[in-house]
Amino acid sequence: MDWVKEGLNYWENPQCPREYLEKALVRLINETEGVELPKDHFNTLDEQDLRKEVGFYEYVSDK
Repeated sequence: MDWVKEGLNYWENPQCPREYLEKALVRLINETEGVELPKDHFNTLDEQDLRKEVGFYEYVSDK
């Protein structure tokens, strides 16, 4: 993962691959809400919105 930058959240890094973001969001939703989603569930979501959703669920999962 050569795109990882120290001190920068992965969802805020423009070089973070979309596939990684989608898998992370599926995992985060499962952890926080107990809902199982297919890994391609967010294929149609705009990338900016995808990053916002990941950031939100990362925040929620930390609480």
